[in-house]
Amino acid sequence: MIAERAHLPSLRALGVAVNAVAEPSSIRREAARRMLPSARVYETHEALLAGETALDALVVCSPPRHHAGAVLAGIRAGVHVLSEKPLTLDPEALAAIRLESIARNVCVYTVNNWAFSPQWLRLLEVAASGRIGAIRRAEIRVLRTRPSVSALPGDWRTDPAISGGGILVDHGWHNLYLMRRLLGDGLELEEIDLRPAGAVDEVAAARFRAPGASGEVLLSWRADERSNSAFVEGGHGAAELSDDLLTVKAGGLEETTRFPEKLSSGSAHPDWLAAMWPAFENECAGRGRGENLSEAAFCLKTIRAAYARAGEAAALG
Repeated sequence: MIAERAHLPSLRALGVAVNAVAEPSSIRREAARRMLPSARVYETHEALLAGETALDALVVCSPPRHHAGAVLAGIRAGVHVLSEKPLTLDPEALAAIRLESIARNVCVYTVNNWAFSPQWLRLLEVAASGRIGAIRRAEIRVLRTRPSVSALPGDWRTDPAISGGGILVDHGWHNLYLMRRLLGDGLELEEIDLRPAGAVDEVAAARFRAPGASGEVLLSWRADERSNSAFVEGGHGAAELSDDLLTVKAGGLEETTRFPEKLSSGSAHPDWLAAMWPAFENECAGRGRGENLSEAAFCLKTIRAAYARAGEAAALG
């Protein structure tokens, strides 16, 4: 679904040729043939990588359980890899990805397109500019009434054997790297509350600490509304984002920016991916190589720590 609705429109807009597709579902292979009549279609990524000898990059859009294997296969084929989140939730797989990508001099980049949405681009710019002073507190809220839909019957997002977890994995990955960009590399998880306890989490509330600052993230698939919001407080002012409206108060002045679309509108966002693409190309070219992997390592470590703490709390009753 994310390949169809997000990556393919983005790649078309960027002028990137899609030469081949790997898809295990016969139904979705037919869909790929309709969407990409000139592309060669394979049943597995192994067959694709064996059959294609002139690829620049592999884009991994499968459900999370299959990410690490496809990413490592792409690395070993000598191509750059762009992977949907989460890159992996296995520290050993991450270590192998890091070592092999360095050994073969290829880039591995995990999709972080939320940071390239118009709203977050502007909010992060304001936070980094010093205009509201050193950041002391940040809050992020993502409210949904249900999980996103799947291309096939059933919903892998609510099957932890495929997804790796619940909303903390699905929406959490994006909002973890956003919080890290706001509060810095020293960000650490302080407290986590996952509901329902001991099952696939549909609500996640997390508190963070960083040198001189604190943060909170609230994620929900059980909300009565669909919305995105954020609040960032600095020593000289504050910035508040409410879907399509950003308000910045600093130095006795108030500035508002209205965006054409709500942050919570849709779930594909091909324009955000297109805006992210230059960052991927930069790392492919060796500029800032590894920065995105460090971001992924933080997300992995934090998600694992959150589930470990939640498990301990459940065990204690």
